[in-house]
Amino acid sequence: MFELGDLVRFKASGIYRGRYNPNKKFGVVIEIQRNMVESLWGDKQDVLVVKWFPWNQDERVMNFYLEH
Repeated sequence: MFELGDLVRFKASGIYRGRYNPNKKFGVVIEIQRNMVESLWGDKQDVLVVKWFPWNQDERVMNFYLEH
C-alpha cells in the first residue's frame, strides 16, 4: 500500500515496456485515488498520481506497476 509522499519507481519486470521512459528515474506519490478500478478478479485497485523526476511531469499509474 502506498501513501502520499512515498518515493516510487517502476517494477523491474512484469509490466508493459511502453510505460518505461529514461526520464522517469523515480517519482513521488502526490495523489491517491483509492479503489478506483476493479480488476478482472474483483479486487479494487488504487490509482496513484506520481510526479516523475527529473522529467517533472505528473502521471496516473496503477499501484501494481510500482514499487517502493
